[in-house]
Amino acid sequence: MHNSKPSKGSRWYIAYRKIRFIAKKGSLFSQSKPLKGSRSSEVPQGIFKIISLNSILLFLIAYLFIYILNLFITGFTAVLFDIPVAVYYYDVDYLIRGIDWTPDSVAGVFSSGPIAMFVLTLFLLLLYKSVETETGLLRLLLLWMIFHAITRFFGEILVGAIFNKGFGFVILYMFVMDTGKVILTILGFVAMFTTGLFMTRSALYSANIYFNDLLRIYRYKFILFQFIIPFFIGNLVIFLVKIPHINYFDLALNASMMLCLIPILVRSISMEDLYFDEDPRSIKLKMVFPIATLLLLISFRIILGVGIRL
Repeated sequence: MHNSKPSKGSRWYIAYRKIRFIAKKGSLFSQSKPLKGSRSSEVPQGIFKIISLNSILLFLIAYLFIYILNLFITGFTAVLFDIPVAVYYYDVDYLIRGIDWTPDSVAGVFSSGPIAMFVLTLFLLLLYKSVETETGLLRLLLLWMIFHAITRFFGEILVGAIFNKGFGFVILYMFVMDTGKVILTILGFVAMFTTGLFMTRSALYSANIYFNDLLRIYRYKFILFQFIIPFFIGNLVIFLVKIPHINYFDLALNASMMLCLIPILVRSISMEDLYFDEDPRSIKLKMVFPIATLLLLISFRIILGVGIRL
């Protein structure tokens, strides 16, 4: 017997699910009104605190993965240029004299991390698109990894051009004049802001981890607790973990992620309501994330505090 239901994954199937969802809520042929339980005033404050705590923990796990990967990519690239290095939790120590650097080694070493992060960003974006409609919490970890990788590429160009460190060394050794540095700074700024605009829908779709719909009346609160608060608290934790070796270039680089988050906050306010599905959700703190985050932070501080010689 022929099945008239659209095939799963098609555009017609998505439309079919949305119509069925609205019809079941009784608002398809009646005056439009917010779904029951979706008003921000009706959502207990404790739920948003759990959302924020989950996001903070995943922010830190994603940071450690991307940051450590970036350190070792840079370190191993230096080894390819016969430069001995020691990797610490706050930086890579190049064990050669300043006069021993060559233009080729500078370009290779200090561009390797950003280039690798750009390639990783593309891979993670493709992976995220394939699981965007899933409801697992690990999808948020993937999203934070994308933001951290983007920051280590576009943010490195932006902050490096300003501080003359990191990728800024490549700019200096290429004898780029002040006008060129200003242009690179502007391009880095625009690139991060534009990336945030394009990532808005993906960020909003992360609400399906917790809710069946994301309405305008509590969308701002969701973005605040899912992304903005975790960004500030996560960076505060990173700052505390790296004491006493405070790298102001790295602090500025981490802070540049805000250039991606601001357009998400601004654009999300004017976007349409989102309806996901009718499946029940469970909003709770999974204890595996606090334990994993604590163990990773302690290991990161102790092992890379001693340093790893490459």
